[in-house]
Amino acid sequence: MNEIDWDIQEVKRLKKRQLIQFNFVVLLLFLLCVYLEETGKPFSLVLLFCFLSWIMTVYKLYELTTGKAFTKTSSRVLTFDRDRLGEKRWKRSTIIEIVVISICSILLTVFVSVTNFSDTRQELFILYPFIGAWIGSNIGEIVRISDL
Repeated sequence: MNEIDWDIQEVKRLKKRQLIQFNFVVLLLFLLCVYLEETGKPFSLVLLFCFLSWIMTVYKLYELTTGKAFTKTSSRVLTFDRDRLGEKRWKRSTIIEIVVISICSILLTVFVSVTNFSDTRQELFILYPFIGAWIGSNIGEIVRISDL
């Protein structure tokens, strides 16, 4: 196994930068969700989440097959994770992630296909779980960063 001496402080800095980038994207997505919910377009909101879940699935498949990421920060963090976990464990973890995201994408696609959104204005209350998941993912990532 090709061991690389990693500067843990540098990896922590990169993971914090990645967390900030993630929070910026999620904030923009949250504002878009608020707008779509306020305008009474639940179909657009659910379709947006369906589309994003498929994009996440394709991105993770790309990451698994090529071993590359789109940004320099993500690429270095990916290299660190692969080195720290080992190739076999990293691959198994990524495959599990892809399967879970794919199942969610399929279920969301089925939901979009069979739900009648033309009825009266539907209250989705999708923003409360969204906020909870956002906070939970931040806490989890901060804990993982501090455990390095």
